[in-house]
Amino acid sequence: MNIGFISLGCSKNRVDTEIMMALLSSAGHKIVNSIERADVVIINTCGFIGEAREESINTILETAELKSGGILKYLIATGCLSQRYGNELFDEMPELDAVVGISSFAAINDIINQLENGERILKVGPIPETFVEKGPRILSTPPGSAYLKIVEGCNNRCSYCAIPSIRGNLRSRPLTELVEEAHILAEQGIKELVLIAQDTANYGYDLGGKYLLPQLLKELQDKVEIDWIRLLYLHPAHINNDIINSIVSLDKVIPYLDIPIQHVSSKILKMMNRKHDRQHLEKLIHKLKNEIDGLVLRTTVMLGFPGEEEDDFEELYNFIEKVEFDWLGAFAFNSEEGTAAVNLPNHIEETIKKKRLDIIMELQQKITRKKNIARIDKTEKILVSGQLSSNLYIGRAYFQAPEVDGLTLIKSSCKLPRGEFTRVRLAGVRNYDMIGELVDEPAQ
Repeated sequence: MNIGFISLGCSKNRVDTEIMMALLSSAGHKIVNSIERADVVIINTCGFIGEAREESINTILETAELKSGGILKYLIATGCLSQRYGNELFDEMPELDAVVGISSFAAINDIINQLENGERILKVGPIPETFVEKGPRILSTPPGSAYLKIVEGCNNRCSYCAIPSIRGNLRSRPLTELVEEAHILAEQGIKELVLIAQDTANYGYDLGGKYLLPQLLKELQDKVEIDWIRLLYLHPAHINNDIINSIVSLDKVIPYLDIPIQHVSSKILKMMNRKHDRQHLEKLIHKLKNEIDGLVLRTTVMLGFPGEEEDDFEELYNFIEKVEFDWLGAFAFNSEEGTAAVNLPNHIEETIKKKRLDIIMELQQKITRKKNIARIDKTEKILVSGQLSSNLYIGRAYFQAPEVDGLTLIKSSCKLPRGEFTRVRLAGVRNYDMIGELVDEPAQ
């Protein structure tokens, strides 16, 4: 059958989608890139926050219209929303032929067979106790770059976060398996490995009672033919000297760190159960900036957490203004069922949350533009990912992570192969993107 995918939510979800595509392809099904051409559509849902759940539900309903029009035979929901609300989806959305939780997506071929036999399927089991989200993948990322999921689940128990109840406790993938998969990806032409988890800095703690990220980075550096290793989602409480030293000493580990701070007020951090205070953040960022050349910092902050007073907001604003993160994402607190924050007093009005969110993003827009302007006239190694027109290409520099940061637009009369590096002189800024011109010398 022709099978189409809609993958919602985070990059970790995308990896699960890529595994399902490979499983189905190996069984003889054809993966199509248009849902109008599909016999089956699998929607890998997100259930993290209210907006993501709403997007997932709307996507299911919109896709279900293809069934009523006779274009689509079967509609399947997988992922976090299915794991969290599987019974409700199955009972209340007859449009769905199957609802599959995170522990069961590897059985997707059997599920397709059952559908063809006329069954309607609810398959949501207990959260796995070990790392099972692995296997061959059909990559869906732009050429040259791939995600490497090193951990599933989380032990941090931030008071606002539902991920542990959806994805379970920390489950690290064995180091040897990660190196083996990295080898396979390199053989497929991957130049950039983007390491992802709910908390990459916590990698390996469940395997041996100590942080194994430095060891993993050293193995990838020494044994895998890649150019860039990028680190996303490092919890600030778990970034230690060994991790910092690895970034400094290993030349394939690019000096780009995504460290979601969420807030800076010690009072709010304590209520969030972030397990550190403002002083820890200040010392950490100072150390990172002093020791890592060319450091690029991305962060995420939350506005309107219960009890966030005007002084707390101003403290966060002033901190962001002082630190000048290269990139920053922000979202308003959303009261999540089953989390500790639901029962906290002094919830903030939605209008105040939105106002604070808008103020922070306006500040960050100015900071990012200032940072990008400072990059003009520098020559950077750019990973080419696509072509927009005969003389215009797109790619990313080391300071631009996939999907979340800006891009680099490259003017070139020469053909630039996708998935390869080229050297570009940065000549201008457009919104969050850089504009560059090809340098004659080849990338090193």
